[in-house]
Amino acid sequence: MAKHLTDTDISNVCELLDDWPTDSKLTWDRLVDAVAHDYKLSTTRQTLQKQVRIKRAFNEVKALVSGNSPKAVAARNRHLPSSLKAAADQLEKRERTIARLEAENNRLLEQFHTWLYNATQHGITIEQLNEPLETKQEK
Repeated sequence: MAKHLTDTDISNVCELLDDWPTDSKLTWDRLVDAVAHDYKLSTTRQTLQKQVRIKRAFNEVKALVSGNSPKAVAARNRHLPSSLKAAADQLEKRERTIARLEAENNRLLEQFHTWLYNATQHGITIEQLNEPLETKQEK
């Protein structure tokens, strides 16, 4: 049985997807195998698909790998010497990582604003929200 994924596990899988070679086929089964190989984490396709961050990263990379994105078309039309191809690939991976993290950050900010609005509607003040969490000893 696959274990529940921690935030670290989810981040690791997203980073693995960021580094996925654009000339290699991407499937959920291949991703499960890569996660098992790279992180010694036994999981299933279903467990990975449940995580929104992983699913979004997978879909973005899948579109790039399958050639269904504008970046993929531009990459196919670009002919570089081998000395520059490695640098271009590395730059592309960094750009994918940045784009994924910016999108994640925007979604988290939207969620935060929703929570803040709902909290104030229920009479919770910002000061109450900013109170530090209780430690186990204080309980």
